[in-house]
Amino acid sequence: MEIKDTIDLLKSRGYRITPQRVAIIRILKDHEGHPGAEEVFRYAIQLYPNISMATVYNVMEVLEKEGIIRAIAVSKNLRLYDSDIKPHSHFICNSCRKVFDIPSNYYEACTKELPLELADFEVDSLELIYKGLCSDCKKTK
Repeated sequence: MEIKDTIDLLKSRGYRITPQRVAIIRILKDHEGHPGAEEVFRYAIQLYPNISMATVYNVMEVLEKEGIIRAIAVSKNLRLYDSDIKPHSHFICNSCRKVFDIPSNYYEACTKELPLELADFEVDSLELIYKGLCSDCKKTK
């Protein structure tokens, strides 16, 4: 979703569009990886020195609630965010905690045939997360 589309969606759902909110949306859309709230805050404070961490958390909570970003629980205390909400899976490195996107064809293979145990269920979403060591961490082990 483009930044303008995101802003239009938020407006249509009754949210105020503040410069800080737009900056956070832009940071998330322009970021190539999976930033955490602290990383988004570090970028945002360069643009708006008076922005608070609470504002960043609040905006990201709204964006997640509205389906604009997706949270990835890397560990009990760490959530990273993905602005690519198209169905795909992730790999989480147990050592460096980086999150890597896995091409959608692997995800699609899992959704083609659901287990028989789910025959009477309605599945709305599927999260496929691989965990282990990334290639860099594997080399240093």
